[in-house]
Amino acid sequence: MTDVRNDDLTRIRSIDDVVPLYRGNGESAHKQYIGFETEIYLYRKDENGKPAAASSRECSALLQSLKDRGQNPQLEMASAVEYASPAFRVTETAQLNAEIKNAWQEYKAGIHAAGLIPSDGALLPFVTLDSAKENLVDRDRARGLVTGMGLFKAPEFLKVTLLCTSTQVSLSYKDPDDLYDLLTTGYALTGAIYGVFANHPAFIEGKEHQRLNTNPRAAFYEAFGKDGGIPDSLLNARDGDDFIRRHAQHVFDTEMLFYYDEKQSLVWPEKPVKFSELKDIGLNTRSNYDLAESFVYTDFKVCNIRDAEGRPTGKRIEVRGFDAGELGALSSIPFTHALLRDPESRDAVKGLLADYGLLPDQGGWAQRLKLARHNTAYHGGKYLDISYGTRPDGREGNLKDFCRDLGAILKAYAARNPAHAEALAPVISICETGRSRAQARNDATKDYQQAIDFLFAANENAATPAAIGTQAKNAFKR
Repeated sequence: MTDVRNDDLTRIRSIDDVVPLYRGNGESAHKQYIGFETEIYLYRKDENGKPAAASSRECSALLQSLKDRGQNPQLEMASAVEYASPAFRVTETAQLNAEIKNAWQEYKAGIHAAGLIPSDGALLPFVTLDSAKENLVDRDRARGLVTGMGLFKAPEFLKVTLLCTSTQVSLSYKDPDDLYDLLTTGYALTGAIYGVFANHPAFIEGKEHQRLNTNPRAAFYEAFGKDGGIPDSLLNARDGDDFIRRHAQHVFDTEMLFYYDEKQSLVWPEKPVKFSELKDIGLNTRSNYDLAESFVYTDFKVCNIRDAEGRPTGKRIEVRGFDAGELGALSSIPFTHALLRDPESRDAVKGLLADYGLLPDQGGWAQRLKLARHNTAYHGGKYLDISYGTRPDGREGNLKDFCRDLGAILKAYAARNPAHAEALAPVISICETGRSRAQARNDATKDYQQAIDFLFAANENAATPAAIGTQAKNAFKR
């Protein structure tokens, strides 16, 4: 959880004032950057042998112990810690993944040493909104945000904020055309990302008699309306320049639960205000624009690149569909690079998307894209065995078939990039078998109590400390 800087008082009077922020870095393809962050849910066994999420005090103590190990952790809203990698060139993904693997082992070792257990998944079965609120980090912004969401937002906003953890991959881009290409290709893969990387228990929110039959994070984000899932700003855009203007208008129209005043202090209004409305009180600042953009939670988030002091230096996209846990942590970088940045694999992916009617120059693209995502979120217990796009002969496509072909593309990529073969092996296996971690876990879970038992059985052995990786690179920050 990274705060937006509050000290940029540059006035944003119209969309024209922010369009230049999205121009891209102008660099060639091999000089683009890729970065990574992941959230780790923390729990332990209490004195009665039952699971308990880590308290705010335990998280604060863990934060310091991880810093003592040479790491740079951040706290999430409740019972979770975040690791953010440095940013590497897209030609250095093997080095980046080695960095992530080292840090992953170091974090796990530090967590176990603190008497806590790192969750290998996106949610914990026993955590509810009420119990999560008891473990909020000790920050006024966190408490205010939870209060505001509870008053003015759909319940799913709080569920994402307090119940879910995820993995995100960040990509820089050259120019508006590159941005549009990344987003249109990436959003066409959204259902596959959520489906393949689904990693959650069979029961959540302490509901002992309600087995999960959705992809919870995908379903929660869909309930955000225009601020979640796939935005109309992309679906209706003609090209990159058009998307940027539509995205900026989206930010102007986004409701903010709080904003910064002229003294750089947080203001909590009686009800949400749009960024465009702040002009009436002279607070239409760059800091508040960046803050408004942070309230947009689409599957591919457009957001700031920050320097070490948190100052915005450009824009990036953040791929947000990966569930937390080891699969996403160790596989999301090569997966993203293969499908969005490796020229040979990317061309193969576009050919596959064309076979399912999921490219923007194909009639009905927007409707098919939204339906494919919805089917992934509300799969009804079918996981990958759902309708996905439309085949050339007019038949419904199937996500399981799509993923099988996607796995073949990943296998060819791994053959060309053997340093990533081990990391991609479990993803390729999921694509070939059509069974995600979430489905396998559901099939192995007899009832709610067994879901609880799995929490301890799967985490009996502490992680082995790893060498501390290099830290001296520019990092993507939220």
